[in-house]
Amino acid sequence: MKLTVIFSIIVLSSVSLASSIGAENLDHVKKFKQTKQCPGCDLSGADLSGLNLRQANLQGADLSGASLGGSDLTKANLSGAILTGANLNGTKLIGANLSNARLNSVRMWVTQLMDANLKGASLINAFIGKSNFTGADVTGANFNGVQSCDGDHNYIAPDGSRSNAWCK
Repeated sequence: MKLTVIFSIIVLSSVSLASSIGAENLDHVKKFKQTKQCPGCDLSGADLSGLNLRQANLQGADLSGASLGGSDLTKANLSGAILTGANLNGTKLIGANLSNARLNSVRMWVTQLMDANLKGASLINAFIGKSNFTGADVTGANFNGVQSCDGDHNYIAPDGSRSNAWCK
């Protein structure tokens, strides 16, 4: 009997803890959708696709696994943000600050990164097919293992030329 009571307490405590963690993340998502301001927030796994997020402040936010496909993040601040495994297909990041951001294994098919700041960003194993980096500052960025750069899947380099030089 005591063992059953102890087990029940452990299970209920775990469920309660999981609920509070999830609620906190939902609060961050709600706050961000209302204000476009959420530096340092946990938005991991959030569905933010197709939204107007121009000039949003997501500095240092955790967006790992988030879906931002088709969103407009023109001139957004994503410096130091974690976007590992995020979906950025068709996203506008024109003039966005992505300095020191982690974009490892991110999907960026036909993503617009013109004039973006990617200084010190990590794009290891990123999928960048047909993305446009014209005018982007990629000083110190890590493009090791970048994928989908063969044939007509080339990206547009910072100088405006079609390229696959970052591909391994």
